[in-house]
Amino acid sequence: MKFILIRPPVVHLKADFYGSIPGIPSGIAYLAASVRDAGYDVSIVDAYGENPHRLYTFRKRYRARGLTPSEIADRVPEDAVAGVSVHCASEHSISLEIVRELKRRSPDRPVLVGGYHTTFVPGDFAGAGADFVVLGEGENRVPALLSHIEGTTELNSLDGVVTADVFLDRKTKYILDLDSQPFAAVDLLPLENYWKLGYGHGPFMRGVRYMNILTSRGCPYKCSFCQAPQMCGGHWLARSAGKVLEELQFYKDTYGVTDFHLQDENFAIDRKRVEDICNGIIDRKMNITFTFPSGLKMETLDEELLELLASAGCRYFSLSPESGSTRVLKLMNKTADIERVPRLIKKASELGMATCCFFVAGTPGEIPSDRTETRAYIRKLAKAGVEEVVMPIMTPFPDTPSMLSPELQGFSELDELCFSPVWRKDYAKLDRFRNGTYYHYYFTRLLNHPVSFVKMLWRMVTGKCRTKGEMTARRIVRDAVDKFVSIKEKPVNP
Repeated sequence: MKFILIRPPVVHLKADFYGSIPGIPSGIAYLAASVRDAGYDVSIVDAYGENPHRLYTFRKRYRARGLTPSEIADRVPEDAVAGVSVHCASEHSISLEIVRELKRRSPDRPVLVGGYHTTFVPGDFAGAGADFVVLGEGENRVPALLSHIEGTTELNSLDGVVTADVFLDRKTKYILDLDSQPFAAVDLLPLENYWKLGYGHGPFMRGVRYMNILTSRGCPYKCSFCQAPQMCGGHWLARSAGKVLEELQFYKDTYGVTDFHLQDENFAIDRKRVEDICNGIIDRKMNITFTFPSGLKMETLDEELLELLASAGCRYFSLSPESGSTRVLKLMNKTADIERVPRLIKKASELGMATCCFFVAGTPGEIPSDRTETRAYIRKLAKAGVEEVVMPIMTPFPDTPSMLSPELQGFSELDELCFSPVWRKDYAKLDRFRNGTYYHYYFTRLLNHPVSFVKMLWRMVTGKCRTKGEMTARRIVRDAVDKFVSIKEKPVNP
């Protein structure tokens, strides 16, 4: 049986200046490896990676990057089962259109849909014509569904599947032994396109091959705005240090990769595992670098662990204080001690690691004095040496407590759930606060770390990026070029 996995185009609101910086899609590559290990003929249509500089208008309000839904359907043979992997809310409508286009071409073709986003809104995709929607982890469920399509497995024996007639069975089983899973099938991806692109999820260094990997999954914390805890039922599941080291070595030996972007949401929960991974990198003389673009939890770090991470090759990580106001942190259901962060930032800077701090503006219940505290706190971090500050504006995501907040209503479709929610009634006020905070941060950094500031500007020119912000500046310039080149592209208006 042929199985074609589809990564949708990258989509964002035209009004969202910041957009997104996509990278190598590790999730779909791990899934493809599991399907291949089960004996199926699998390939990937990476709609973004195959044509990352092609821009077109989608449904008037959005800008898509990559192949169109029609072009994607052209790539799927008549006799193949199709699977669409949907990672985030901004891909919602274009993924629905991909499902519809696949079904228009071949009504009897089985279509599977899964991914982070579809786990929380399965009914929309079943209603669009998907025969099966996979909830949560797909590495075990998708091969079992393919076996069902072949007629060898009963559907009622599966969990975590929504069918076209809206039969719902919530996910109850999780992959507890991640060491049993194969390495990602990155050979099915257009890797050279990503390496030539000049940016990724983590800071990209021109001329250096990078790879996204996952060493753990899940989150035990319960932040009010986050979907992550529900993906693995509040569990944190991890691969052993030995298996992680084996995968790092495999990519280095096979593809010449020397820079790794670890996508874990909670890499450092198990301190012994972190120590074993870092010491293994050092003892094996791997001579690699690595980053944590999804962040490290401040609760799991101290100065001693930072020294070990730096010795092993860590060059960038982000932290998420979220707010400088303890009152707002309580509203978010965050219990972290943010007073530790300036010391961690200062130590990381001394060790040569670049750092980023994430904040959220516009939490329901936030008042002007909270925003004043946050801005003052960011100035403190700038003095400590933080090299990047990122401030999305609060947007609700399906199946989170924030989705029920009256202050976060007003969007017309899920694609609008992004970090610049222009539909919010108070968006203009919050955007002014965000931009003003950025000005305060950069001015404070310039005064306290002038050499570092000048080096940042030079790295934007050379492409040897230490932070996501430096990549964003390069991506915005590249977007302007791509818009000009793609000006004759026909809009897609399903």
